[in-house]
Amino acid sequence: MTRAALTRNAAATPTPASRPDPRALRVACVAVLSALVFGVLLPVSPLTAVAALVVVPLAFGAPVAALSLLLAVTVLVPFEVQDRFSALGGSGRPGLLLVDVLLLLGLCRVAWLLLTRRLALDGPLLAAAAVALVLAGAMAWGITHGAAVSEAGHETRRVLLGLGAFVLAWPVVHDPPARRWLEAALVALGLALGMWGLIQWGFSIDYTSAADVGIRRGVDLTSSGRGSLQGGLYAYPLAVTLTWAVLVSGRVRSVPVRRLLAVILCLNAVCLWLTYERTFWVATAVACTVVVVMSGVHARRIALRWAPIGAVALLVGLAALAPGEVRTAVERLLSVNRLEIDKSYEYRVIESRLVLDEISGRPLTGSGFGATITWGKDDTFATMTTPFAHNGYLWLAWKIGVPAAAFLVLVIVAAVVRRGPPEEEWRMHTLRIGSRAALLALLLTNITFPAFDALGVTAVMGLLIAVCWSGGPAGVRARPPSPPRDARPEPAPPPVRPRPGPR
Repeated sequence: MTRAALTRNAAATPTPASRPDPRALRVACVAVLSALVFGVLLPVSPLTAVAALVVVPLAFGAPVAALSLLLAVTVLVPFEVQDRFSALGGSGRPGLLLVDVLLLLGLCRVAWLLLTRRLALDGPLLAAAAVALVLAGAMAWGITHGAAVSEAGHETRRVLLGLGAFVLAWPVVHDPPARRWLEAALVALGLALGMWGLIQWGFSIDYTSAADVGIRRGVDLTSSGRGSLQGGLYAYPLAVTLTWAVLVSGRVRSVPVRRLLAVILCLNAVCLWLTYERTFWVATAVACTVVVVMSGVHARRIALRWAPIGAVALLVGLAALAPGEVRTAVERLLSVNRLEIDKSYEYRVIESRLVLDEISGRPLTGSGFGATITWGKDDTFATMTTPFAHNGYLWLAWKIGVPAAAFLVLVIVAAVVRRGPPEEEWRMHTLRIGSRAALLALLLTNITFPAFDALGVTAVMGLLIAVCWSGGPAGVRARPPSPPRDARPEPAPPPVRPRPGPR
């Protein structure tokens, strides 16, 4: 073949630079989708249209940022504020919150990863799909039996947020670079949570009807309690436990990072103190103890060295700045021995009996989301009709049935007792230990507070379960790295001709 023919054939063969870049195609598709959604929503709701320009690119192009935003909004932003800026419906009407839209778009991205086989359809994801069907059936079951559509939708949303956060976090926790960004986002969220709690306390923000922000006036069984901090109530034990797990691991070498973690621990510990909820105190103490036990001998030495110093410093600081709060905390802690006059204990006992009656009536199917109970007690509690129950396990069995509730609880218990791979990077190992202990704290909390029904913690619960159930990079199909577009094959070296030997 002549040199001219070879030149023509080489010119006709497409080079790697002329092929379309998959990343550029994804960016173009996301941009077109964002513009389309913006154009559709602009005449209806300009504010929602502007939010779509942020939510759509995050959901499809930045999964870690989308998951972090979902956690931050559900933990920090009150429901009334979220409802006011809902994408569909409106304030006080059934609709979609922006976190719902973010979650749905993120689930579409995970579905695309499954269809393109970049994510393996393993057992946890199949179980999540089955649970989603059960929850949707519980919502329909409740509505068909007379439950209000708004209440059934709210309860379904709270549980589905945890399930959806698990699905969104599943590919992230298997990707080490993405997991590093997620860890940084959790540190920022812990700092924001502690500061938000002190802002509520310092400015005496009023307690709202959604019971997820503000100061509830008065503290039961105390002589001078100013009030109890309610905003971020379920998240403070988790922040304390996770931060404590990182500090006692002894693997953080950076002094500024250690100081930042110590500040986060102190801020959230003070906020936990100001809740005056004995269940959360005990659950956090148990979780931190379990962290020390699981972290090994070195962690025990660190805990024995610094835990007494930190506790004394915290008590001295509170005694100097707010001596009345120390007295209130001591009275609240000692009130455990006065259950015979504790109205909150009597309230929970009567409420639990009625819920047990509802469960016995429909043990397999449950009453569905939105179901209510009506009860009261003469001269003690006014008659009320409520879909709420303080015992989280009874609430779950009441709504979705005993078998489904038992399955969900067993999944969380299995996540708590599940160990990771023997040779695991220390960051993931520490995050796993903290997540297991934090889930244990939530299991203890559910005895007297319904964590399964709390909008401010269900998404975080889904993330913690994903961390505990992850077992290495087996769940994600890694693609081989693609060469640069401008890369050219190196020319082959000239053949080496043997030298003629002596004649």
